[in-house]
Amino acid sequence: MVHSPISTGLDWYIKWFASVVLIFGAITTAMNLYPYNMYFQFIGISGWLIVGAMWKDWSLITVNIVGSIIMLFGIIHYHFYTDWVLTIYNRYIEVNL
Repeated sequence: MVHSPISTGLDWYIKWFASVVLIFGAITTAMNLYPYNMYFQFIGISGWLIVGAMWKDWSLITVNIVGSIIMLFGIIHYHFYTDWVLTIYNRYIEVNL
């Protein structure tokens, strides 16, 4: 078995940062912290998209383009097509009562 040297270039830092952010995305999903889970997952997926582009790996590029578009649609839907402001305001009123 031939071992290649471990690269510690920019791609190494981006992939580990993106991986840690995706772990936080999974944690926030498990704890039902919506919409923060989408933010973490979008950042992590976008990081892996950048790494895939740096490596010219079409499988990483394809899966992360699809994932980032799905997360972006979810974020846009949350902010422009839901009553999130009213929900936050109602929770504020309930806490004060």
